[in-house]
Amino acid sequence: MASPLRILHLTAASDAGGLSRYLLDICGGLHALGHEVSIAGGRGAWHERFAACPWPWIDLNLTGGYFALREAAEQLRRHLESHPVDLIHTHYRRPTLVARRATGGATGEATRGMKIPILYTVHQPRIRLVGPWRWLSDFGDHTHCPSEDAKKWLMETARVPESRITVIPHGVDPDEYPLRDRAIQSAARKSLDLPPAALVAAFVGRLDVPKNAGWMIDLAKASPKVTILMAGDGPEMPELRRVVERECLSRVVRLLGECDPIPVYQAADALLSPSEREGFGLVCAEAMCMGVPVLRTRTGGAAEMIVEGLTGRTTPVDRHEFVEAAIEFLEDLPALQRMGTAAAEHIRANFTLAQQIERTIGMYRKLTGK
Repeated sequence: MASPLRILHLTAASDAGGLSRYLLDICGGLHALGHEVSIAGGRGAWHERFAACPWPWIDLNLTGGYFALREAAEQLRRHLESHPVDLIHTHYRRPTLVARRATGGATGEATRGMKIPILYTVHQPRIRLVGPWRWLSDFGDHTHCPSEDAKKWLMETARVPESRITVIPHGVDPDEYPLRDRAIQSAARKSLDLPPAALVAAFVGRLDVPKNAGWMIDLAKASPKVTILMAGDGPEMPELRRVVERECLSRVVRLLGECDPIPVYQAADALLSPSEREGFGLVCAEAMCMGVPVLRTRTGGAAEMIVEGLTGRTTPVDRHEFVEAAIEFLEDLPALQRMGTAAAEHIRANFTLAQQIERTIGMYRKLTGK
């Protein structure tokens, strides 16, 4: 029987968003299979979710300046001496630098004479790599990315050798995102106080750069017959509320705030994702798993998820083209229903959480030699 793995994750903070979802999913899967996991970082908006988990959280300032990061590296070094791990999995550039220093990368002397491999996950490709940012970017001993688009960026811009990159897409649990039918859709619309025959487009995500949530307001102005459900919160929420009120759009644009996305997916005819950049686009996989077709920009994960015209559609990252494509996409309800069925089959065959966890464990074992 293979021995259990000991994995330490380093993140900036327990913030709201897709990165924290990734950590909760991966650590939950590893823990359920008997592996030892722990997470270090600062406390954020989702910290209660992490505090309720059965694995330890280590408070560590991984977002400060030079002297704060030096202190964090020393604290991490002491922690590793009493709590040895097989691998450190990092999720931002500064935590990676801290991990490198704590394990002896800065001096050439590894902690207690042991080399602990560092794995870095690129959640958002196309980050700044000019000037000092290139010098400060450490992509670990090995780099994981969730899409071929991110791999291409790593090789061409970040100059990471292909031999040091592993692509493992994110996945969803079909039991958590069950297929919807017309009865479920009708019940969801009733719970959200929507007319049964409404044409409903959904946006699910953080209201912040780079999600381009404002493009949904443009769609509402261009096609008033579309009802738009926007689930999520973030720094752009106050401005979006002002625009909705100023443009008299409150009848067709519903700003739902942070909420359970399941009823939103169930009620929608389609999910729209106009992001500037994505590592993968997990909300797209969630919606598709339930039978909801997706229109999204050609960012990370689009090539894997969207079979053009079969499971959804894609557009360039262009405001005007996205809005025009959304209007056309939403006009053909029979085509949306066909794409929704194909989307669910595609996700359930290729992008499940169980597959993601199995591949991640394989990557860990290869890097640790265990």
